[in-house]
Amino acid sequence: MASLKELLGDAYKEGMTIEEIEAALVDKDLVDRSTLGEVVNKKTFDKTASELALLKKKLRELEESSLTAEEKLKAETERAQELQKQYQREFAKLKAKEIFVTAGLKENDYNPLLEAIVSEDEEITITRAKTMVDVINAQKKAVEQVVKAELLKDTPKPPAGIPAAVGKVDYKKRIEEARERGDRVAEAYWIRQQQLAEKN
Repeated sequence: MASLKELLGDAYKEGMTIEEIEAALVDKDLVDRSTLGEVVNKKTFDKTASELALLKKKLRELEESSLTAEEKLKAETERAQELQKQYQREFAKLKAKEIFVTAGLKENDYNPLLEAIVSEDEEITITRAKTMVDVINAQKKAVEQVVKAELLKDTPKPPAGIPAAVGKVDYKKRIEEARERGDRVAEAYWIRQQQLAEKN
């Protein structure tokens, strides 16, 4: 590989800046033409590319103007069918959103699901949305049951032999009796019942 001094020749100076090197390289032809084969001038290439683009445009216009009435009708029918599909899909999407909102879901909850369930067929979309809501509700119910079971598991049961409170209950007396028996569970139960009664 040639050094910078060899590339620049007489234009080379010690301590040149990048701008000076770039200016010196502008007029240099650094490509070995023998390895390239046939080369086209950039101006000639740009002119030819521009003419080709213009000719393609004219050909397209000519093809469109020479379409038969039947071909034009077919093209318009295809466009109309595509629009109809888009409208059906949008309408089905609205129906799915309505189902999700009615089920209590927020937009950021159901938005990721829309693309997966919406189709051009409104009935299919509605069925998919309802199925999705059923799955979500089943999951909610299962979680609620687990939480409820956990809460009940941690809630102490009332001690055996303690009658259900009917009418006016003397909580202080019940607490004192439990203390005397050394029954800490019954004592805690009656203290809690007294607190609940005082709240009400």
